[in-house]
Amino acid sequence: MFEEAARRTGAWRGKKYVALGSSFAAGPGIVPRVPGSPRRAGRSRGNYPHLVAAAAGLELTDATCSGATCAHVLRESLFGLPPQLTAVAPDADLVTVTIGGNDVSLTPYLLARRVPAPLRLLPVVARAANAEAALRQLGGVEGRMVEVLEAVQARAPWARVMVVNYLSVLGPGSDRDSAVDRNYRTLAEGLAAHTAAAAERTGAGLIDVRTPSLEHAPGTPDAWTIDYYLPIPGRRYPGSPCHPTAAGMAASAALVLDRLITVPPVR
Repeated sequence: MFEEAARRTGAWRGKKYVALGSSFAAGPGIVPRVPGSPRRAGRSRGNYPHLVAAAAGLELTDATCSGATCAHVLRESLFGLPPQLTAVAPDADLVTVTIGGNDVSLTPYLLARRVPAPLRLLPVVARAANAEAALRQLGGVEGRMVEVLEAVQARAPWARVMVVNYLSVLGPGSDRDSAVDRNYRTLAEGLAAHTAAAAERTGAGLIDVRTPSLEHAPGTPDAWTIDYYLPIPGRRYPGSPCHPTAAGMAASAALVLDRLITVPPVR
């Protein structure tokens, strides 16, 4: 798959690529970790930015960080890292952005509802488990994403800016869904809609990884994400709980590469 992509993305070889985003771009729990990166950032050499860069021969600056919100892209530090926007140089040719999930507590909500009941008594977990609060946050996420995309475009006016949305941790809905599942789907679908709208408003490209991921949910033969589990020390897992697996990152990279085949660099 990647060998064919490398052949067909020759126009991108040597171009400068900056990756921005949260854990669904960073790849926590997928080994190996990027040397020198903060452990809490969860930045993997197996994440989709690294796979895309390797296949297309791009010069990668990976600024992704688990836990990041739009504010951490624009102006706030996280885990000692500067705002991600500072990684975007004027000569960047490609910028991918996967952001917004933490702004609406998408994965934090699911994790908080999946952890053992005693842990839900912790204030930070109880806040994340509040579905009504999470759903209220959907209203402002599109504007924040527009601000992110416009800031990227202002810093790198010749870059192709591509928004990569979030893989789903659940498959297609059914009448057996729990209230937690339904709330997660509402958050995920709302975030996807606002992401698409933000891309359209700014002229950024949209790479939809969420829709195909519905057929590769946890429990399927080729799962792109993993549901909640309680880690056992010494055991290796394909990714962090409620996050992409290595297979999911490879699938995301393939979808990005497919787009690069059809969209040449601006210069």
